[in-house]
Amino acid sequence: MSPRPRRRPRGGSRLLPITLVLLILLPTSARAAAPDYALLRSLREQGRYEEALARIRAALRIAPGNTDLLLFEGQILTDLKRFEQAASILGKAIRIAPDYADLRLARARALFFAGRREEALTALRPLLEAAAGDPRPWLLAARIHFAAGRLDRAEAALGRLRELAPEDPDTLLTAADIARRRGYLRLASAYYERILEAPGYERLVRRRLAGLEAERRRFRLTLSGSFSEYDDSDREPWREGSVELSWRWDERSWLRGRLDLRRRFGATDVGILLSLERRLAEATTLVLGLGGTPDADFSPHVEGLLGISHRLQRGTGRFGDTVGSARLRLKKYPEGGVGSLELGVTQYFLDGRLWTTAAVVQTRDEAGGRDLGLAARIDGIVRSGWRLFAGTTIERDEVEGGTTLARSVFAGLVVDLDDRLRVFFDLGVTDRKEGGLRRTFGLGLSVAF
Repeated sequence: MSPRPRRRPRGGSRLLPITLVLLILLPTSARAAAPDYALLRSLREQGRYEEALARIRAALRIAPGNTDLLLFEGQILTDLKRFEQAASILGKAIRIAPDYADLRLARARALFFAGRREEALTALRPLLEAAAGDPRPWLLAARIHFAAGRLDRAEAALGRLRELAPEDPDTLLTAADIARRRGYLRLASAYYERILEAPGYERLVRRRLAGLEAERRRFRLTLSGSFSEYDDSDREPWREGSVELSWRWDERSWLRGRLDLRRRFGATDVGILLSLERRLAEATTLVLGLGGTPDADFSPHVEGLLGISHRLQRGTGRFGDTVGSARLRLKKYPEGGVGSLELGVTQYFLDGRLWTTAAVVQTRDEAGGRDLGLAARIDGIVRSGWRLFAGTTIERDEVEGGTTLARSVFAGLVVDLDDRLRVFFDLGVTDRKEGGLRRTFGLGLSVAF
């Protein structure tokens, strides 16, 4: 009797095609799971951030724990100014690979750009405490301290940076910026000149040198004039001219003196105003002013100004800085005193190329009455050196011997002909409570030297 043939396992017929399919698919999956880092770097260098981001996220769906991809994603999000999102992604990657130094550096950079400086320094601390000779954490630490106005700490980080990369263009650029902030303009210029020929730095350094040259000009003279005409032909037009000289006393202070010549109501007044503008800290500026008009007919005999502005929030994403301001003005007219308190907020957009200002003005007039005024203004840089502005106000306007409530709209243009010479024009219409629609045309010229 012949032996019984052995029976194949059931399903054996199915294993062969499945095995063949897996053998075909495995190389395909491997190829899909292996991202093309060279392509991602190329897309980033070309500024094609959204395309790079789409490819990164497609690859992450296959390999969600790939820290190199997460690093790329964080860097691209930082390039797109989505700083908070970048910091979150990079924080997730650090939890996967806590010893990956580039992740910590990229997260610290994103936190810095998001305005979270102390958190950025905390994220950098393990890299700064390590014995490794990587200059990048020290460079970022120096820039963070510099941005915060802590120049001593910035210089301390710069000292270590010089040990690690003394001739690196970023080291020299940081040294130049610190010297410039200290007021050592010749030293700063020497540093800038040393990196002028470094690949990729020429445009940046030339802008710095142009700004440095402007800072060397400690004076600015401004001449302006205006002509105002009423719809009522019986009223004499207003004419006004002023001369202002500004002197940059030091890196933080401007002194200004202004002489005004006014012709209104059949009389001429000559007034003077002296003011000091002082930057108290990186984000805070104080303004003090005092002036008046001896033997005034319609202008204030004495006027004083106290103002302060402070950055409320550093810009993030599409929004720029948010700056709050308060101004107290006191004026003594022949008919009595007028006091006003203005509270305003300025919001910047589009990397500082557009900003809006809104303010409320509480006024106590010469008769003891109180008014609540409003002001709004928008400024925009339409092209290099060209700035348009427009706005409206509801506040008190001068009459013979006092003030009255008035509504105004205005618009104008400021043009920088070069880095020394500036011209400006404006048009306005004022409707006063006591009657009389007034149209105003103004122009001016400013020169730095």
